[in-house]
Amino acid sequence: MSTASLGGTLPARLTEAAVPDRPGLSRRRFAATATVLASGLTLTACSGGAGSAGSATSHSTLRIGQFWPPVSLDPAKAGGESLFYLNPAYDPLIHRAADGSLRPRLATSWRYLGKGNTAFEIKLRAGVTFSDGAPLDAEAVERNIAYFKQAAGQAAAFLAPVAKVEALDEHTVHLALSQPHPQLPALFTQDYFAGNLISPRALADPGGLARRTYGAGPYMLAPAETVAGDHYTYVPNPRYWNAKDRRYDRIVIKVLPNENTALAALKTGQVDVISGSYAIASGAARAGLKVASSPNIVMGIQLNDRAGKLCPPLRDVRVRQALNHAVDRQKITKALLGAYGTPTDQPAVPGQDGHNDTVFYPHDPVKAKQLLAAAGHADGFTLPVVVPSTPAFPGEIAQAIAADLEKVGVRMRITAKDPAGAAQEITKYPASTMGWGALPVYFMGRGLWLRDAVGMNPFHSSDPELERLDRQAAAADEKTRSGLDRDIVRRVVEQAWFLPVCLSPVFLFHRDSVRIEAVRDRPFPSVVDWRPAAGPGA
Repeated sequence: MSTASLGGTLPARLTEAAVPDRPGLSRRRFAATATVLASGLTLTACSGGAGSAGSATSHSTLRIGQFWPPVSLDPAKAGGESLFYLNPAYDPLIHRAADGSLRPRLATSWRYLGKGNTAFEIKLRAGVTFSDGAPLDAEAVERNIAYFKQAAGQAAAFLAPVAKVEALDEHTVHLALSQPHPQLPALFTQDYFAGNLISPRALADPGGLARRTYGAGPYMLAPAETVAGDHYTYVPNPRYWNAKDRRYDRIVIKVLPNENTALAALKTGQVDVISGSYAIASGAARAGLKVASSPNIVMGIQLNDRAGKLCPPLRDVRVRQALNHAVDRQKITKALLGAYGTPTDQPAVPGQDGHNDTVFYPHDPVKAKQLLAAAGHADGFTLPVVVPSTPAFPGEIAQAIAADLEKVGVRMRITAKDPAGAAQEITKYPASTMGWGALPVYFMGRGLWLRDAVGMNPFHSSDPELERLDRQAAAADEKTRSGLDRDIVRRVVEQAWFLPVCLSPVFLFHRDSVRIEAVRDRPFPSVVDWRPAAGPGA
């Protein structure tokens, strides 16, 4: 995402400083070559020898290497990097399966009432208790929604339209909305945190939520076996409602802040699964490890100053379109990502919500110069851009874009700041780097391009046609909304508020002792869906 993140408010921890991502879709994942070098790493295998990359390991313990520790274990305040840490302990109301389908979990059914997407009903599973013994009932859902709304975390903005929560009976909840919201089923999955229900007893004193877990999931954190910032151990929740479907006896997540060290630990069998970036993908494949990728991180430049307050040329749509035509997306994508990247000029992923099957901005420097001349900038101009000072992908892509813009007379002046500083000073620069996870169009609008979008529209740019299409799509049924979502993405692209270059993957690397049913172009399945490749739990 950009230096000002969607992250604290979007599901994929979309921001570098705050959030996001969907599921784990943050730019931080690309800081693979940077940050802290872990020295003297030793992980104790729970059972079985290390063996080769293809050898079987114990089914009793799933060992995961993760680049970042959780910002918080509180689902209402966590970011995308916390997904691995939260999913074992917190069952969602609705489960998003690997193929993208939505399936019952703590909720057995759900539906919109009437037309217009302004009333929603949830039926809860009977007989469920949280790990601390509190019952799951309609009142627990009501208290959770109230807590998530006031916690100012990732889900808060997307719950804002929920005006009233009413318990019709012990296991039936009715939501009344102040405005249409077509994505409540997606919001209540594990991807967006709001569905990860917390025990109402814990909500009475939420101070402990950052360090312990109080969910209704298959596992719970074992504080005595956990060292914050180093490793997190999860043991079975004895009250779990679906214990027969639990895959492992224990889950251990080890923080490995250098991905080359993480890859070495994976090769030797000290861990079973790691997340990582394109930088180690080839090495993992050569070692015989399984490589799963999901190309849904949109990388490029945000042209934030659409009114031209800091950089007057940007107020002209022809100038913004010229910048898009000037960039050779194929060349940049191949140079930076090789076979793992996909060139793109739109914020939607092929095969997903809102994608248009067309190329809007083919590489055409001649047309770029013509548009600049028609807008009165035949001699070009200077475009200041702020980037986070990490030796990671956003900085590389900014340099590559700058080289192409120079050829049409636009001089990109890049200023590098620490990630927090870049986020805080985004309104002092007309443009910034972007690297955010592709989401349903309704969510992207509220995080990226509507007038009051959180983080990614720092100058509060507004387009009446875009706002109209959004209102229409929000109230539409699913079939009608599909076409409107494509219209919304097309309008965003035609306005050229962004300069996307490529879809960069997020990766999981794992040994063949673990079965992860990842579906290309879909977010990865929840940790609780991973299973031993053979033996008990397979």
